[in-house]
Amino acid sequence: MAQSSGRSVFSQFVDEIDTIPFAFGALVTFVFIGLAAFRTEWISSQITTAFSVFGEGLAWMYLVAMLVMLIVCVYLMVSPYGRIKLGDEDPEYSNFSYLAMFFSAGLSAGIVFFGPVEALTHYGTVPPLFAGTAEAGTTSAMVPALAYSIFHYGVSAWGGYLAIGIPVAYYAYRRDAPFRTSTVLMPVLGRENLNGVIGRTIDTLAVVATLGGIATGLGFIATQILAGITYRTGIQFGNVETVLAITGITIIFTISLIAGVDRGIRRLSDFNIVLMTVLLFATLVGGIVMSSISELAVLNTGALAVGTYIQNFFRMSLFTGVGLEGGTGWTSFWTVFYWSWWIAWAPFVGLFLARISKGRTIREVLFTALVTMTLVSIVWFTVIGGTSMFLQQAGVVDILGAVSQYGDGVAGYALFGALPLGVLWQPLFLILVVTFFATSADSSTLAVAMLTTGGKENPSSLNRLFWGVLQGLIASILVVLGGASALRSSVIVTGAPFAVVCVLSLFVFMRELGSDHGAMIFDGNRTWFRSPDSANQSTDVVAEEPTRATDD
Repeated sequence: MAQSSGRSVFSQFVDEIDTIPFAFGALVTFVFIGLAAFRTEWISSQITTAFSVFGEGLAWMYLVAMLVMLIVCVYLMVSPYGRIKLGDEDPEYSNFSYLAMFFSAGLSAGIVFFGPVEALTHYGTVPPLFAGTAEAGTTSAMVPALAYSIFHYGVSAWGGYLAIGIPVAYYAYRRDAPFRTSTVLMPVLGRENLNGVIGRTIDTLAVVATLGGIATGLGFIATQILAGITYRTGIQFGNVETVLAITGITIIFTISLIAGVDRGIRRLSDFNIVLMTVLLFATLVGGIVMSSISELAVLNTGALAVGTYIQNFFRMSLFTGVGLEGGTGWTSFWTVFYWSWWIAWAPFVGLFLARISKGRTIREVLFTALVTMTLVSIVWFTVIGGTSMFLQQAGVVDILGAVSQYGDGVAGYALFGALPLGVLWQPLFLILVVTFFATSADSSTLAVAMLTTGGKENPSSLNRLFWGVLQGLIASILVVLGGASALRSSVIVTGAPFAVVCVLSLFVFMRELGSDHGAMIFDGNRTWFRSPDSANQSTDVVAEEPTRATDD
């Protein structure tokens, strides 16, 4: 009986595989692992070179692409298209669970790692755009430092996710299309050609981008866990210990992901939000209790930072750093890295958001991302990042000193340890790091499994397990090869192809909405390179009017 059951699980795994994306994604992974093992110095130098070539040379592409995607998404949210419902059923999840999964999939790995340290880093070294108006290490540096943190995790972060998620959800729930990244171009390629060369190429690139993107997130969180242990105990981790630690965390999230979306990802996401809220209030109350800093000053700084963010949004969005000393290097290290990270995550976060958004309107999904998630980021970075800066300036704790010794990942432990009852908050922060790691890995593994099974909504447990283990291996190797710099470089490379795919996806989607529900910008009855027959056009428009009213 056991043999029969085992054979059945393996047979399901083999039968559901979409051969080309699965084989190519696995091949690229194994080749990378092999090169890292036998030509370590060469692969490390190539990663460093790639950072300069892609990060600085293609900065304009990342910046323009993200801004264009955001503008289109804002238009969709406020336009009548926002009323369109993604499927006929009621929403599958409660609003709280929906928000929790949305946040955990899209921002968790980054916001937990960089929340305590990014603003502090900009406080210590002012971003080039504001270098002429603020002096490093002073109160004047706090506002632009916090503004840039909010900018990197604000509305722009969601452009790539939505460029994949909204079109896939629309085509999947209204036209029964598969959950595949190539589905975003179905109106252009045709459903029958999704398995053609272009469709398979897009899905294969999505697998590679997703593996690189999530490995970056897992790598950051893994280094944060290890840095915390070293900071508290003095135990040093060598290469072998690092690989073993990341493998151990991989086992944790694998147990969750096999439980499925309802029992695994949803419950962990709910738990994450609750624990994150507890730590947020602990920081707020702790700042009020401590006489050395004023939490009101932290909140006032946050308000000014939001104003600076809004006022300088377009300057920050298009700032390449050209003409300023160290400007291009800074932009590639920070903004381009973030934008490429979000774009590399777009295939898996987009598919995951499409998977959980059945029954919601386009406006609900966009509002959740652009407004609700941005507000959460503003509050988190204001309280956590702002308190870090004020504690540093007041001399309560030398967080920057700890960072220089142990790495960026230690900032959160230093911050929470300096608060009243720090002995309680530090282990809770470690738990949050691990569980956010798990939810990010869960959603990404589900997405890769969907991509490699031709868009199957619920891939087999063995398929998820396979990709989960490979993601853990990639993350551990990148950390060993070069730590944070290798993580940044890898995601800038893997995210590049999807900048084009994401922008094209949204414009195709806009044209399709015009065809289905009445044109506002792109009329689906007009052609691009020749004049249509005016009589046929008039007839078609009249005939489609009742359908539009019904759909809306």
